[in-house]
Amino acid sequence: MRSVTNWLTAAGSRRFKSAALTTAIMLAAAMLPRAADAKSCSRQGEECRSSARTRVSARYFDTYINRCNAETNACIARCKTGIKVFVDVFDSPGSAQQYPIDECR
Repeated sequence: MRSVTNWLTAAGSRRFKSAALTTAIMLAAAMLPRAADAKSCSRQGEECRSSARTRVSARYFDTYINRCNAETNACIARCKTGIKVFVDVFDSPGSAQQYPIDECR
């Protein structure tokens, strides 16, 4: 059996660093918004409400519908100032997902 020090030779270390860097770049690229996903605030709000129907229990449904409606209005207001993103209203660890917006309406 090879020891860790033998495994982390110069060549092995370079391969490991290369694989780690490639993985990091791929993950970062996957998290970037894509132009094909861009739409209006109202359309993204509709998708938010549709997603609420499938993602949350009946107990929390109204809460998330209200959040989607509030974010749609906030998105339109932000968009008019030049900040064209719809912020995800669903609770998730880390920072909230942002969706690019083409039109303010």
